[in-house]
Amino acid sequence: MATQNVWNLKYVVGNPAMFSKVTTAAGSPMKRNEALSGAQTIEANGGWRVWVEHAETGKRIFESDAEKEYSRVMTEIVNS
Repeated sequence: MATQNVWNLKYVVGNPAMFSKVTTAAGSPMKRNEALSGAQTIEANGGWRVWVEHAETGKRIFESDAEKEYSRVMTEIVNS
């Protein structure tokens, strides 16, 4: 039977405008509900960049508002 622990919880500690070091949460990869719960807690506690992605494909199933804004800004910079 295939494992259900395929989701990585990733985040950037601190002010998204100042910090960029990506941390993978201990226990990753983990079950979907555990990763999503952890991401929502991190987002609520500090407004940090946080996302949940598949360990093999990299497909994201959750991105915090801070992560979405960071991605938008970086895309604008690259395209300018």
